[in-house]
Formats: sequence, C-alpha cells, structure tokens
Amino acid sequence: MRRWAPVLALLVVVGVHVALVLHFRPPSLIFADRPPYSYDWEMHYGQAKGALDAFRESGETWSYDPQRLAGMPLGVIFDADNKAWEVWTIGLVELGVPLPVAFNLFIWLTAFLVPLVLYASGRLFALGPGSAVLAAALGSLCFFFDAQAHWMSWSGMVSWAFAAYFWLLVLAVFWRWLASRSPWLLFGLLLLLSFLHLLHPYGFFLLVVPMGLLYLRAFRSLGWREHVGLAAVVLGTVVANLWWLAPTLRFWPYVLDSGFYLSATLDHLASDFLGLSKEPMVNGVISLRTGFRFLALGGAGAALWLWRRERDARLVPLGSALLALLALAYLGGYLGAVRQVQPYRFALAAMYAAVLPAAWFLGHAAQQLRREKLPVVAWLLLGLLAFTTLPRLARDVIYFFPEVIPRQTKVLLPPPPDINGGVYFGTIRWPDPFDWRLVPERALEFDAVTDYVRTTDDGRGRWLVEFWMLGERLAWSTDAQILGGFLEMNVAQTDANLFRRYLDKPPPTPQEIGEYLRQYNVRWIIVTTPLPILESRSELLRLETVVFGHRVYRVLAPPSFLEGEGPGEVRARLNHLEVRGTNGGSLVLKYHWLETLRCRPGCRLRRVTIPGDRVGFIGVESAPRDFEIYNGY
Repeated sequence: MRRWAPVLALLVVVGVHVALVLHFRPPSLIFADRPPYSYDWEMHYGQAKGALDAFRESGETWSYDPQRLAGMPLGVIFDADNKAWEVWTIGLVELGVPLPVAFNLFIWLTAFLVPLVLYASGRLFALGPGSAVLAAALGSLCFFFDAQAHWMSWSGMVSWAFAAYFWLLVLAVFWRWLASRSPWLLFGLLLLLSFLHLLHPYGFFLLVVPMGLLYLRAFRSLGWREHVGLAAVVLGTVVANLWWLAPTLRFWPYVLDSGFYLSATLDHLASDFLGLSKEPMVNGVISLRTGFRFLALGGAGAALWLWRRERDARLVPLGSALLALLALAYLGGYLGAVRQVQPYRFALAAMYAAVLPAAWFLGHAAQQLRREKLPVVAWLLLGLLAFTTLPRLARDVIYFFPEVIPRQTKVLLPPPPDINGGVYFGTIRWPDPFDWRLVPERALEFDAVTDYVRTTDDGRGRWLVEFWMLGERLAWSTDAQILGGFLEMNVAQTDANLFRRYLDKPPPTPQEIGEYLRQYNVRWIIVTTPLPILESRSELLRLETVVFGHRVYRVLAPPSFLEGEGPGEVRARLNHLEVRGTNGGSLVLKYHWLETLRCRPGCRLRRVTIPGDRVGFIGVESAPRDFEIYNGY
C-alpha cells in the first residue's frame, strides 16, 4: 500500500485541483456564446477573432485593420503574448468548435495542467514521489490562492499565468538531458521550448540564466554532437516561431514605452511579504494575498541552504533561476530598459520556481522530524508557529470564497471609513465581499450599446469610445470603425485615441478637440465617465441618446474620410479600403499609413505627416476616380 500512496495522493491533488478549476471557471462560462466579461478578456477575444479572420482571408494571422484606431496592424507586436492562444483558437474553430468555446477552452487548458506540470518537473529534478506530490499540491494552492496568480488568471493574462509555471518543465528536461544526453530528451526540449516561446515571448527571460549557467558548467564535457544538437534546438525554436516573429520585428518601429505597468521596486518586496496592496498598476485591484507565495519562497530558501552544504546538483538551476527572477521582479523597476518587460510579472514565475525546492524541503523536514527525538519544548515551538501561520493561509483561501466570509447584517449610516484601501482591495468589500470567480455574466449595457451601434453605424465616420472595455467590445462585435480600447496599448497607432493621447497630459483645449474630431472623421462619441470638457462642447456635439448610462453624442460637422473638400466615399474592411467617386489626382485618406499597403489601379502611396500622430495618414498619387488600397503582406 505504501508503494501506491504517492499515486493515490497525486490523484487526490489532481481531483481537488480540477474541482477548484470547475468552481472558479465553471463549464457554463467555458461553453458560453461569448468570452468572459471584464478587464482584458474583450481585448484578447478581439485578437483571437482578428487572427482567425486574417487566416481565413490570407493564410496569415495578422492583417491591416482599418476599423481600429484609424487603421493598424492587427496580430503583430501587441498580441505577441497570445500567439499560442490564437493558434489554439484557430485550430479548434477549423475543427468545427464555435469561436467563443474554442477561445474559452484555452482558459481550462492553462488551469488544468498546473499540478501535472509541477509533478513532472519535480520528478525530472529528482524529487521523490512524495515530494513531487507536495510540489503539485503547493503549486495548486499558489495558483488559486496567491493574489498575483489569481489576479492574472481572473483579469485575462492567462498566457503569462501558463508560461509562469510551464517553463519549469523546460528547465527540468534540459537538466535531465545534461545528465543523460538522451536524444529523445533533446527532441522533447525542442518541442517544449518552441511551445513556451509561442506561449509567451518572455520565456527567454525565464530560462536564460539557469540554462546559460548549466550550459557553461557542462561546456567542456559536451561533445561536438551535443553542442550541435543544442544549437539545433535553439535554431529550431526560432524557426518554429518565425511565422509570428518576422512580422512583429518588421513593425517594431511602431512600439512605444510599456514600462509604466508592473514595474516594482524593492519596497514592493516588503509590502508583498506583509500582504499590503501598494499600487494597482503593480499589484492589480485585488487584496494582496501572499501566504502561499512566501511559504514557497521560505521553504525554497531553506532547501537551497541545505543543497549548498551538500553540493546538490539542483542548486545551480533552481537557485540561479529563483535569484534571477526575484532580482528581475523587485529590482527591474529601477532600470529603464528592464522596465519594458514589466518586471513584476516575474514574481509569479519566481513563486513557481520556489515550489520545487520548497516541496523537497517540506518532505525532507517531515522525514527528519520522524527520525529525530525532539524535546517537548521544540514540539511546542513548532505548534506555536503553526498556530500563528495557519490562520494567515486560511484567510488567503477564504478570501476567494466570499460565501464563507461573514456579512454585515446591519448597514451603518454613514458608512464606516474605508480602511481597506478601496472597495476592491480589502479582505471584505463593504458591505459584501467580492467574488473572484469567472462567471458567465452578460454585460447587458454592453449588449445594448452594441445593438445601438450596429443599427446606427453607416460606415461614414468613426466612433470615439471613452470606456476602454466597451471600446474593445465594439471593435470585435460590430463593423463600426472604433477609436478607443485598451489605453495601455504600446503601439504608435494609439495616437488616434483621444483618451490615450492625453492620458498623461493636460486636457485638450476646445480648439484641439475640434481639430481632433475633424482630423479622424469622428462622427459619434460614447462617453461613460462624466467629461464636462468634452460634453459641454455644444457647438461641436449633440446628445443623441443614453444607453444604460453610456451617453452617445453626434458630431455636428459633416463626415469625410478624405482630407479637403472634394467628393469621395471610402468603405473599409479587413485589409482593404475601397474608394469611390473622387476627383482623382493627389489625395489624402484619414487612415494610418502602413508599409505593406498597395494601391490599384495605377496609383502610388506615400506617407503623410499629421500633427500629433506618430504614424501619419495615407497619401495617394495618380489616383483614378475609383481605386482600392489593400494589404500586400
């Protein structure tokens, strides 16, 4: 029976993990007719749908989309962290799975594999069966009940949440290959490494330090065939990802600064340890539950200290990985270049890196305690430590089960002071706790606005949308041309979004607002937050209707997608701009320039500089009365 105990224990861990996945990501969500509602989901669904549309038209997964931000390359640069998700979605849709279900099934994939990957990684790193099961259990607890892990999965950053633990399997296979030199392990390394970089390009930063150190230590012992084999793995990984790397690098000049998000400094380490939320742009809008994270980190520190005394071979890969990731997470905020990779995200990977040595230490310590005859006072001390530690871990778990948290039966008037740092930050959201499950919620106001836009839009002008989540919804669910969406998008085409353009600047003047509306042919504006500086411009706008609190304004100026006063009509669809009824000759279209655009018949394109826009518009020379601009790839 003892022989089968680890297997039975693993089955229990996996069973509990699956039950928790089904609780936090129920089948009713996965098999719904829409993506999850909230935060990044609308954006990522739009990326997957855009990749599918481009693939069906051209065989590529990127396109020139004239319906977003006055024309932008969709499927390059900003979605580089979702390529595996897009491929997964396209593959399932081609097999007949409905698009929303195909997209949502990836959420299950990223969650279900946690204990299996950590167990396999532990076994490859020579953890005993019991310790490997502990690694699977601790990894599962971290996945659900650590604030950063839960927040990233809940808000939509599931590709990174997946990569943050999957990379351990890659490192474990490489470590095992160095010991055995098996060609099958080398082939497995190629597959896993290729998938990791398809999953998230920051896989490179996860592995460069530990794999580099292991390679340098083994350099002289490797034969020329092994060196060539490793070079083939590196080259094969690049080739396997070249289909999305090449167009991404092609348009790299459009990339903007992204160092304003997830950029932590050393003081965040102290606040993380104490469980105190510090900055929403670093921690997310969630109570900072970190008990299991620091249980893993503390156990890993003890294991590494013991491994150093015993010269254990696992010290180099896991110790170097853990130290490098912690340094990147908490010191990267001081370095401008490093800030571009949003370094705090690597705290999640460091937590999972700590799980394996921590599981070894917990198993080792349990064995030692069984062998050693400790004095009563030592057992009392251990009991006291458990007595004070377990409540913190229990609170971390209970936080994600709001039905367990006591509710206030009497409402105090006036409300008590907000001691939690904001209604989304505290342990108890007054008067009710917040539910951190992904549930199949219908955003009725989004549906209503979508229906209004579909019935109102005639394609003659653009819609400026203030609320970024609504902008993302309208971009993928309608044929309207949208200026809006994710405000932190780090590409130059976001200059076309008024709310991004003035995000860190003084508000625009009335003259600047009027010029902006003319420049981008804005015909409709949807405002959610009160904006008197915009909504008071009665000489520019007229309130048309209010849809579930979203105010819809019509711009009074006559619409035109052509600069100047000449005639002409433009119809936009993916990769195409059809222009009809112009005077011909030299024209300027109010759409963003892109190097891959071509013109027919017999016309030429040029880039036109536009004030306040780093991309510029499309200039057309020798234009006939009717012509077409298309993406030539």
